[in-house]
Amino acid sequence: MSRRTDLIKQLLGSKKFGKEKEQEQQFLTATAELILHDLVNIAINGLEREGPGSLVINLMNDSTTYMSGDSVETDIVTAERLEDEEVLKMLRGLIEKIETNDWSKYVLITLISDAGTRTFAIEAGGCQESFRALAEEFSG
Repeated sequence: MSRRTDLIKQLLGSKKFGKEKEQEQQFLTATAELILHDLVNIAINGLEREGPGSLVINLMNDSTTYMSGDSVETDIVTAERLEDEEVLKMLRGLIEKIETNDWSKYVLITLISDAGTRTFAIEAGGCQESFRALAEEFSG
């Protein structure tokens, strides 16, 4: 497992409490902000190279890749041929977000985990605020 994936999982699944939890959360928050900044830069580079798409982080198999809209469309055709309804649902939702995103302000980051798939529009210049919104989504 990559260090980045491990830190994301730690941030989301901490079982500590009290002063120890507060210290751990401060460290993980600072680390997560750096990670998010790095991910936003990767997504911006993917957008510049390949056009609108999403940085897809698969926490189940520890992979990260940028998927352009064209790549997603190709995967939709494959999923339709294989009649994989679960993958089709995820890919169709992703392509909808790609088509409706405001690319002048946001990049897309998609997280795949055992809890499901979620795509977030992350403000390219506001990593700390975007991180808080992302953490809020996970914490309910």
